[in-house]
Amino acid sequence: MEYSVYTEGEEQYIVHNPKEIVQILNDLLKQKAMLKVSFNHGADEYLTTVIAVDDKTHAVHLDIGRDEDFNRRLLASHQVVFSKEDGVKIKWTSTHIAEVNLKDGKAIKVALPKDLLRLQRREFYRFTTPIVNPVLCRIDVPDAHDAETLNTLDLGLDDVSLGGIGVLTQDPLDSALALGAYLHHCKISFPDVGVTDLTLQVKNINQVHVKEGVLKHRIGLQYIAPSRGNEGLINRYVYILERQLIALANNK
Repeated sequence: MEYSVYTEGEEQYIVHNPKEIVQILNDLLKQKAMLKVSFNHGADEYLTTVIAVDDKTHAVHLDIGRDEDFNRRLLASHQVVFSKEDGVKIKWTSTHIAEVNLKDGKAIKVALPKDLLRLQRREFYRFTTPIVNPVLCRIDVPDAHDAETLNTLDLGLDDVSLGGIGVLTQDPLDSALALGAYLHHCKISFPDVGVTDLTLQVKNINQVHVKEGVLKHRIGLQYIAPSRGNEGLINRYVYILERQLIALANNK
C-alpha cells in the first residue's frame, strides 16, 4: 500500500480508512467511471477504468493502454496519478505499476492506496437526514434571564452538507439563535461515525408551517473553521447519506 501527495487545500478531504477506500474504489468499478492516468510530470496521459478491486491481496486492476511504447513508459514510471475530475473528485498516487494477465486480457495492477482524495465539488449540496430517530445538534446557550446559567438546546437536523447543517426548532425561537450569532461547542452525534465539537454561525432563519397551526423555524448553520477531525466526521457521514441515496435510486 502506498501514500499519495496532496496539496494543502486537499488535505482535509483525504480518506485514510481502508474499508472506505475499498468502498470508493468499488463504487468506481460499479459506475465504470473514467479515470485519467497521468505520469512523466503530466507529459503522458490516458483514460482507464477500474476492472477489479481485491482487498485480500491489496491490489487494484485497471485497463491498460493499447500502445506498447506508451505502456512501457507507464510501467517504468515511478509516480502515476489516477484521478476522476467530474462530479465527486477522486485522486490517488501509485509508485509502482505492474502488468498482469487476467482472464479477459492484459491489465495494470497497482497497490491498494493507503489514502486517497475524495472531494465533493458541490460543497453545499444538502442531504436530507432521517426523520425517524433524527440526528440531534446539542447546543448549550445562556439562559435569557440568567447569563450564568446554561440551557441545552436539542435541535433536530433537517439536512447536512460539507458546508453546514439545517436544523428545525419550535416556536418561539430561543434568543441565542439570532442571525449572525456564533454558537460554540456544538455537539452532533452522527450515527455510526462519531460526535463533533463545532463552532457554528447562524446564517439564515426561515419560518416553516409543518402542519395546520404548527409553526417551526428552520435555521441554516455554517461550520466555522472546523478541525481536521471534525471535517473527517462530517465527510464520512455525508458519504454514508450519499450512498444510501444512490442505493435507494437503484432499487426503484
